[in-house]
Amino acid sequence: MSFKSTPAFFALSLVALATSAQAETERQLGAHAHGAAQLTLAAENQTLAVSLDTPAYNLVGFEQAPATDAQRDQVASALAVLARADAVLDLPTAAECTLTEQAVDADAWSAIEAHDDHHDEHADEHHDDHEHEDEHHDEHEHEHEEVHHDDHAHEDDHHDDHDHEDSAHSDVLVEWTYRCENLGALSSVTVSAFEHFPNLTDLQVQYIGDDWQGGTQLTPASPRLTLN
Repeated sequence: MSFKSTPAFFALSLVALATSAQAETERQLGAHAHGAAQLTLAAENQTLAVSLDTPAYNLVGFEQAPATDAQRDQVASALAVLARADAVLDLPTAAECTLTEQAVDADAWSAIEAHDDHHDEHADEHHDDHEHEDEHHDEHEHEHEEVHHDDHAHEDDHHDDHDHEDSAHSDVLVEWTYRCENLGALSSVTVSAFEHFPNLTDLQVQYIGDDWQGGTQLTPASPRLTLN
C-alpha cells in the first residue's frame, strides 16, 4: 500500500482541517474512540481533496495486523470498498467529479508481510533448535535444559510483545483527489461509507472551499453534508 500527498496547495488546508476535526472528536469522545472518525474536504479551482482518518476498527472490527484468513479477507474487502470512491462518498452528478488519485496508509495492514516473515524465521529457528537438541541430547543434557529454559523465556517475551502489539491502536488514513468540471455545483455530499462500515457511527467533518467553509457531525441517521 502506498501513500501519496494531495496537491501542494491543499496541504496546509487539509492539515488545519484534520487537526481541527481530530481535536473536536477527541474533546467530545476521547482520543481514538471506536466508532468515531474525521473527514476533511478542501476545494480549489477544479480540484477536490478528501481525507478520511479513522481507527482500523471502524473498517474491519479489529486493529492488529490480520492473523487469520477471515481477517485478511475483511481487510481485502475494506480496501476494495475504499478503492471505490463512490462507495464512500456520493457526489452530485452535476459537479462532474472524476477520481484522479486514491491512496491508503494503514500501518497495521502494511505490516502483514513483515509479520509473516518474522513468524517464518521464528519457526525455522525453533525447528533448528529441536534438531540440535535431538543430536546432542545425551551429551549435553544439562546444557540443553538451560538453553530450553532460555528459549521459553524468549518465547514468553515474544508473546508479551505480540500481546502488546494486538492491544495497540491502529489508524487508517485514506485520501481521494477529484477533478470536478463544475465545482460550483458541489452543494452537498452524502457519506455512503456508513452503509459499508457499520462500526463507523460518528463522523466529524471539516470543509473549506471558495464558496463554503465550516464543520459538522454526520451519523448513519444523518449522512448528508450540506456545503454552505
